[in-house]
Amino acid sequence: MNTDMQKESQDSSPFVRSTADEIHRLLLQAAAEGIFGLDLEGRHTFVNPAAAQMLGYTADELLGRPSHGLWHHSHADGSPYPATDCPIYGAYKDGRIHHGDTEVFWRKDGTAFPAEYTSTPITDEFGNLAGAVVTFRDISERKKAERTIMELRRQNEYILNSAGEGILGLDLEGCHTFVNPAAKSMLGYETDELLGQPSHSLWHHTKEDGCPYPDEQCPIYGAYKDGRVHMGADEIFWRKDGSHFSAQYCSTPLRDEQGKLRGAVVTFQDMTEQKRIAAQLLEAAKLAEVSRVLGNVGHDIKNMLMPVLTGTSLLEDELKDVFAAVMKDDAKVWTHCKTTCTELTEMITNNARRIQDRVREIADAVKGVTSEPNFTPCTVQEIVKGVFKSLQISAKEKEVALYAKGLDTLPIIEADERRLFAALYNLTGNAIPEVPSGGSVTIRGQAHLETGMLELVVADTGKGMPSDIRDRLFTQNAISTKVGGTGLGTKIVKDAIDAHHGQIKVESEEGKGTTFSIILPLTQKPRP
Repeated sequence: MNTDMQKESQDSSPFVRSTADEIHRLLLQAAAEGIFGLDLEGRHTFVNPAAAQMLGYTADELLGRPSHGLWHHSHADGSPYPATDCPIYGAYKDGRIHHGDTEVFWRKDGTAFPAEYTSTPITDEFGNLAGAVVTFRDISERKKAERTIMELRRQNEYILNSAGEGILGLDLEGCHTFVNPAAKSMLGYETDELLGQPSHSLWHHTKEDGCPYPDEQCPIYGAYKDGRVHMGADEIFWRKDGSHFSAQYCSTPLRDEQGKLRGAVVTFQDMTEQKRIAAQLLEAAKLAEVSRVLGNVGHDIKNMLMPVLTGTSLLEDELKDVFAAVMKDDAKVWTHCKTTCTELTEMITNNARRIQDRVREIADAVKGVTSEPNFTPCTVQEIVKGVFKSLQISAKEKEVALYAKGLDTLPIIEADERRLFAALYNLTGNAIPEVPSGGSVTIRGQAHLETGMLELVVADTGKGMPSDIRDRLFTQNAISTKVGGTGLGTKIVKDAIDAHHGQIKVESEEGKGTTFSIILPLTQKPRP
């Protein structure tokens, strides 16, 4: 380079430097962020307008004064902030950049604002620390937005945690990303046992009939595969302990801001109680209809029984006159005939009156009135005689013998005669059709005075019962194997024995007959 050019270059250098300094000054003045220059004592060497404005000072009130004591002297809670702990001062002490967004800066008027800052060390041309440059900005709006978001998250968490429905979040692999307390409680798991684990294999793996439930058939997984909402009202969910419950669910696809599928949200309810109530309501509706029909049937039976009783009475009178006239010719023959007719008319009359009693029970039940047991002193032998008289014709037709053993020695028992008659009538009447010709039905009794109990046994020589029929006797699932049977007979028996505070059990073997054992107290305790 020639001498003239060197001189021109040297003459222009101060101008160039001056121009650069002016540009830097203008940039600092125009910056929206607050910018400080600090010396090694922490005093302000430069303050841009944004910094002065945010702190509520003029630049002159700050220049040359220590920064920490003016705007960084206290924590957010008002407690003192020692300068020795100040990370902003740290930049010109340890030579490292310090950044933070959890500090507060204090204004001249005593108010504070949250600030995000960066404190960068300054070195001279020899590499020695000369101070620091601090840039900062007021992040009040950001903090407010963060608090709002946090509050919304808390609110959402409260809602999800308080919801009575089970709520699960699933990713695209079907693994749990969220589990609310209701869900973990219904499924019997802890939250940690579900998060990150595949949902289907934990609680949706098997159908109600015990068959495996393949993943690809799972409608809950379908939500994040086809992007549609899937709902069901009768799925089976499995608990950790291996039990299951009927569930109603809704699986809704979960999408991000761009509309891309990210998983699914599953809500579900345990429908066990609802189904039980629905079944009760259905049963109540059925019973209401049964009551209506029974009321009509009972009314008709009552009306039809009246001419039967009246006609039987007239028949008895006519038979007396007829036998009085014909017995003069052959007393022996007609005496037998008269005895048979008398027994038959007595049987018709007695059974018709018992039917009347039962019809009155139907009428009372339809009206919502159930009669209490009427316990009076009874003789079991007389009750059994009445049962055998009522069933003697059907027993003769089947050539089945009816025997009573040990009843004449039994003590008097406190019982509801009508209910006890119904129990023994049903047991004997049910046995007769099952006994082959030449067989028998026997009622025998034994008193246990030391325990105050009476044992009655109804035994037949019939074909016996299969175990599945025997085990369902005296339950709501009892069935009848007889043509036209209803299965109600054993319920009547059980109700009668329960009314006497007794017990009944059955032993039966196919091909060897059936034996019912009834245990009754000799006396009934007075009702409280």
